[in-house]
Amino acid sequence: MTRRSRMALERLARMELILDSAEKLFVEKGYAATSINDIAAEADFSRTSIYQYFSSKEEIYLHILERYTEPLTERLEQATADAPTVPDKIRAFLDELRKMKSEKSNFFELYFIQRSQVEPRLPDDLRTQLNAKRRRLENVFREFYREGVEKGEIRAIREKDASNLFFAQIMGMMLLHEFYGNEFDVTLDEHLEMSLQLYLEFVEKLEGVQGRLWAGAGAA
Repeated sequence: MTRRSRMALERLARMELILDSAEKLFVEKGYAATSINDIAAEADFSRTSIYQYFSSKEEIYLHILERYTEPLTERLEQATADAPTVPDKIRAFLDELRKMKSEKSNFFELYFIQRSQVEPRLPDDLRTQLNAKRRRLENVFREFYREGVEKGEIRAIREKDASNLFFAQIMGMMLLHEFYGNEFDVTLDEHLEMSLQLYLEFVEKLEGVQGRLWAGAGAA
């Protein structure tokens, strides 16, 4: 191994340590309550050293999300590619989200709960990066839904509306359980199954009023 290669690996290892430390603090304390000094102390770095690797706390947050969104998007693409029909793809899509939440609980916390704390603080370039990552994940759903409409498998509404309805229903249920789960007499999995069945009943209903209801809806 050359000296340059060794230095590159050492730099990458330090960056990963910083990201691990920041992720731990963001989950424990919340994004807003965590400072660069906190991250530096957790990682056993100086504040100045942190800035040798990341320009801001916002950039650190984006890199943490990237560690989750890239593999999740790939998993969603693979899981839905082999499903024979669009309803099967929707179920496979949800199954992967549930697995990700179970395997990487921090992802749900950081992406769906704390993101509202972060986005207003982002400069335009980083906000653009964050939205691009979100769109790539959502576009997996939108693409197979569009194909399903073309094949006549499902209700002919715009794929962006179908995607927004799905995420609002599923992620809304996850958020309810995150904050009020102890008040429910059914599990999150049971509620997600109910939500999925309601959604599938809607998108599989081809007769009657279809796209006319959504033709004038605005973009998300």
